[in-house]
Amino acid sequence: MELVIRRGSLKSIADMVNALRPHRVAVITDKRVATLHLEKLNGLEYTPLILPEGESTKSLTFASMLWEKLLDAGFTRKSVIIGLGGGVITDLAGFVASTFMRGVSLLLAPTTLLAQIDAAIGGKTGINFRGKNMVGTFYLPRYIVIDPDVLHTLPPEEWSNGYGELVKYAILSRDIHGAVMRGSGVNEDIIERCVRYKLSIVNQDLKEEHGIRRVLNLGHTFAHALEKYYGYKIKHGVAVAQGLRFSALLGEKLYGFDPADVDALLMKFGLDGCIPFKPIELLRAMRNDKKFWYGKMTLVVPVEIGTVKVVDVEESLILRTLGEMPCSQG
Repeated sequence: MELVIRRGSLKSIADMVNALRPHRVAVITDKRVATLHLEKLNGLEYTPLILPEGESTKSLTFASMLWEKLLDAGFTRKSVIIGLGGGVITDLAGFVASTFMRGVSLLLAPTTLLAQIDAAIGGKTGINFRGKNMVGTFYLPRYIVIDPDVLHTLPPEEWSNGYGELVKYAILSRDIHGAVMRGSGVNEDIIERCVRYKLSIVNQDLKEEHGIRRVLNLGHTFAHALEKYYGYKIKHGVAVAQGLRFSALLGEKLYGFDPADVDALLMKFGLDGCIPFKPIELLRAMRNDKKFWYGKMTLVVPVEIGTVKVVDVEESLILRTLGEMPCSQG
């Protein structure tokens, strides 16, 4: 896998793909991204597969539609699929590439902050099926092309979406925490620090077989449950932000972690808002998470900034902690 992090790098994709001498090329993207960025792929012959925006696109229905379009257009195993877009598109394009004819070459060009620092990194693909990312594969792309210039086109809600994952990395890594707290915003350096950190974990445990990669799930069991609770009408990163606050409270109970460290990060990025929920209903949704191994609730809990533990947590403690959150409704 080759990683490119460079301003203006979207315009280099044609050279990268053409060097692979593909039989055919498809670009999977959504309507908004197509309008903003598709023209940057000048010099490349491709079939555009333009989808609606939103989490509902990441489904078996749309995956099946894409398989049919690829077959109808005569794509073979020597073809290339490009996923150009945010996390929904990179997850879906990766899933389609990994399954079409048992795998074709994949290039991911993430266009949101969340996708650039997290969703497009690490080889996970997926669609939603009776839950978040319940069906998917591990499949590494040939290229990941990160162009920080495209972030200038993001609407405010997409910045917030990415900030949730950025705060996660700032809890996991002292290096990223220091860079984030010193800086006044997101820049190319912070993006690269997050990507390099995630790859350092993924390279040790690509398929989560040894437990090492599970640290990247900090805040995510709660977040996936909250997303499902709201019918996927809230942004993933915003749900992660609330999941990080929940994890911090658990860390305080179990290890003396100071939740103020997480509150400071969330406030820095304007993520101190509240999404209400009923604790017993959220706990029920958490049980359906795919990380609910061996019938136990296994969560990532911070010990201090830069150190977390993966532990089994009693449901009674989880329910009590949910009830203590500011967003709890009883």
